[in-house]
Amino acid sequence: MSADSTINNLVVTHEGEVTEDQIDHLGHMNVRFYGVFARAGADAMLRRLGLDNAQLRLVDIYTRHHREQLLGAELVVRSGLVEAGSEGLRLYHELVNAQRGEVAATFVHRLSKVGADSLPTSLIETAAVDAVAIPAYGQSRSISLDLDPSVDAPSLELLIERGLAMRKVRSVTASECDEAGDLLSEFIPSLTWEGEPLDQRAFDEWLIDGPAGEKMGWAMMETRMVLHGRARVGDRIQSFGALVDIADKTTQNINWVFNVESGELLTVFQGVNLAFDTVERRAMVIPDEARARDEQRCHRDLAPDANNRRAR
Repeated sequence: MSADSTINNLVVTHEGEVTEDQIDHLGHMNVRFYGVFARAGADAMLRRLGLDNAQLRLVDIYTRHHREQLLGAELVVRSGLVEAGSEGLRLYHELVNAQRGEVAATFVHRLSKVGADSLPTSLIETAAVDAVAIPAYGQSRSISLDLDPSVDAPSLELLIERGLAMRKVRSVTASECDEAGDLLSEFIPSLTWEGEPLDQRAFDEWLIDGPAGEKMGWAMMETRMVLHGRARVGDRIQSFGALVDIADKTTQNINWVFNVESGELLTVFQGVNLAFDTVERRAMVIPDEARARDEQRCHRDLAPDANNRRAR
């Protein structure tokens, strides 16, 4: 994919470089920083449209990773408006390695309006004429964007019963919220990933020895995070996670965050992980020993399924 290749009406909305603090235990830019680049592009795109974060809240974030990015890579975000309506809009972004001329990741963001005021009619009319089309390489592969993963979410009680808590209960902090006490969009991922983990293993313990001398880690290929409930400063929350499917080279995981006092579901995070040889830096088949171990902890019945709703 050439850095010059664009789809209609994509504009450069952000530029930056991969820095040392963004490199993770697999030797490449950690997935959360892809999201940082995309959110910067979204903020810039809203400004171009005459809008801001006070009018729209990011509620659905889909990311498809294409190529790993290493230290020093110069990155550019290109963005476009996909659609707009009275209740919100969708944006598309590409993160491009400017030096190598390749797409590193693609994103689809859905933003919902805040308050009673509708979006400007002129914006909706413009979107109907000038909206971008999401290219094939930017569309989802394994995670459905048409299915609401909160519909089939297990209850807080079931997740506790199965021992699927990932992190200790914590409170949403003032630094994660706006002046009114509502969670800021950039801290949606922190609901899942911040706080004291219940599993204290070091990152190098997550690398698995393969049969041919590989050092296997897990590289995130696709993610989707949906904001379902309203998180506010002081809320007591806890994150839970489960492996829900295993294929030849990939696994699928789901994480849920609940308000433990009200029992309200706040977020659902879906991820597709690729078995990654950190020595040869390529995909590999999941070793039999690792697969057998994962089968023992797989909860396939917790995967979102529109045609098989669980009674709750």
